[in-house]
Amino acid sequence: MDYLAKSDRIRQAGANTTAGSLPSRARIIDTGLEPETGGAKQFLKKKGLVNLLNLRHFQGGIIHIHFRHIHDNRQIAFEAVPRPCFGKYLVCLWNSPPGPYFRLSDYMFSGFSLTDGNGLIQAEPRVRGISASGICLYLPEKSAVHAGRKELRHPCPSVSARIIQNSLTFSGTLKNLSTSAFCVAIEGTPEAPEAWLNSAHDLTLVLESNGAMVYSGQCRILKAFQSEHESCLVLAALKDTIQRFSPRVYRSRRLLVSPAPDVVFRHPLTGAMVDLKAADISGAGICVTDEKNANALIAGMLIEDMTLCFANAFQVKCRAQVIYRKFLTSAQKENQVQCGIAFLDMAPNDHMRLLSLLHQSQNDHLYICHQVNMDELWAFFFETGFIYPRKYSFIQNSRQSIRETYKKLYTCQPEIARHFTWQKNGKIIAHVAMLRFYENTWLIHHLASRTDKRVGLGTEIIDQLGAFTYDTHRLASAHMAYAICYYRPSNRFPAHFFGGVAGKIGNPRACSTDRFAYYHWHPDLKARGLPPGWSLERVEYEDLKELEAAYRQDSDGLMLKALDLMPEKTSNPRSTLSDLYAHQGLKRQRRVFALRQQGRATALLMANISDFAVNLSDLTNSVSIFVIDRSLSYAILHQALCVAAEVYETGKVPVLLYPLSYAQHAKPAHDRIHHRIYELWVLNLAHTDDFFKHYQKLK
Repeated sequence: MDYLAKSDRIRQAGANTTAGSLPSRARIIDTGLEPETGGAKQFLKKKGLVNLLNLRHFQGGIIHIHFRHIHDNRQIAFEAVPRPCFGKYLVCLWNSPPGPYFRLSDYMFSGFSLTDGNGLIQAEPRVRGISASGICLYLPEKSAVHAGRKELRHPCPSVSARIIQNSLTFSGTLKNLSTSAFCVAIEGTPEAPEAWLNSAHDLTLVLESNGAMVYSGQCRILKAFQSEHESCLVLAALKDTIQRFSPRVYRSRRLLVSPAPDVVFRHPLTGAMVDLKAADISGAGICVTDEKNANALIAGMLIEDMTLCFANAFQVKCRAQVIYRKFLTSAQKENQVQCGIAFLDMAPNDHMRLLSLLHQSQNDHLYICHQVNMDELWAFFFETGFIYPRKYSFIQNSRQSIRETYKKLYTCQPEIARHFTWQKNGKIIAHVAMLRFYENTWLIHHLASRTDKRVGLGTEIIDQLGAFTYDTHRLASAHMAYAICYYRPSNRFPAHFFGGVAGKIGNPRACSTDRFAYYHWHPDLKARGLPPGWSLERVEYEDLKELEAAYRQDSDGLMLKALDLMPEKTSNPRSTLSDLYAHQGLKRQRRVFALRQQGRATALLMANISDFAVNLSDLTNSVSIFVIDRSLSYAILHQALCVAAEVYETGKVPVLLYPLSYAQHAKPAHDRIHHRIYELWVLNLAHTDDFFKHYQKLK
């Protein structure tokens, strides 16, 4: 091969070398390759060196070839790619050939170096041959191994950097990073010359990989230096902790599980694979302990694809972010660092399986979305009185379709439904369920408990529901901004806990209640059609503005936000939720109409269409009426209801009428309807602290 030349022709070959250019490969040595001065030196035998060189070749890695200037001892290193090595010779090809400025006659070969993750290996072989293409060396019998720097520098390929200071932006690349510092090469422009960078002021560092932001944070400048071809800054992050979410008093419980899951991901800056054991885990994140020099986990760094592996039993993938980094100080752990990682998003069913495991580790009677015995479930609903005679008379004609619907909900684990049970030997003692029924709102329903010697099972199942909700609501894919619940004020348990919490919080923007009249309406075919001047049409922005204004006269609550009835200037299609239901073989549609007189909205009618008795009071398959003009005749409203209810297949349609005072005081008196009262409870899940604080006092 032409890259070999006899050693007695080295100087001549070097003097005549003109091939290629190396604007970024040759540099004065000031990298993480130098050993820590005074460090204890060990040695690596030739056999071990050969194995490391072959591993480097197998992985497509490089080594550094060092030359020393014969006059001023200045060092220059070139990156080279090792060829397969079989024990006597080492052949390396230049990663980029030396440029014409490099005169080999001015330099002496001084050796090569590589790292193995634990330190720096320096070899001082003899040169067999050298050319513009590569170099051939006689391998030494042993090579020096140095402990390396206190903090290893990890090279960072293909990471772009932006530095923002005092309204100016400087572009560059991230060269390497350690546990405590970044090394950034910057490029000045006419609009932002390097001289305008103030080393006395802090700055913002933004790092991107493959076009996606990986890190941003405030940094200070530790050092600035000029290398052969670029200006470099060494930066240190100002904080080892970030506040990803608003602080909470009531937080996820951290657990030690056995076996602990492996946390596996590709480092977004270095590209290296990271595999760590979780020290503890909760439904909101994990904590890992790492060697100080091992992986350089930086607070604020985003991890797009992280996997939790539970003893090969199952895996959970998620998007995550490093929240804090804490150096351990005890004598036994002085070289270790502890990092907290928060889950930013996770597939809903993966998160459900994770929480199910964690809840079971605390109480082996608590289950999330356990595949229940359907006969036992129906026995539970009847024996607890949840399905009482009047309710059964309403649903009994559709019992076969109801059984099929509940089989899908309770055995297929659809991501739009969750159920929680307290079980003993397969027998359900307590139960509650949730259903994602609006875009960012989950309906809590079917709360019931058998009489049991164990006291407090109802509150225990609510505790489980609360823990699940807290851990889940921050995940974007969960679409969980609000939790709602309908209950009758005469039902003591929900009235005490849900209504009691709302009253104690005393802030309707955090938790609110609104009362509806509930009744079953029988369609009247003769009443279809509206008088002249009246129309029932698709709702528009101005109609929703009218509804909001009317609602604010009565309440400062959350009802309209939770039910997706807030006015929005831009179109916000809500077909995704319907598609999710359809994917599970279930039905979910919504139609909202405005009842107008001479073009002015007097009421809104929201027709929710779902499989019969998804909610056993069929509140999910009902018409909700929101009266804007309180002088509206119920006869007109009745006619509009006849038109809106054409989409229903059942003979009786559940109706929720707001405000309750309209149903109680409708005129003329004979138009007043016989109804029951239902309370709509809404919790803004940004206020979970308020909920848990007052809920604990009510238990």
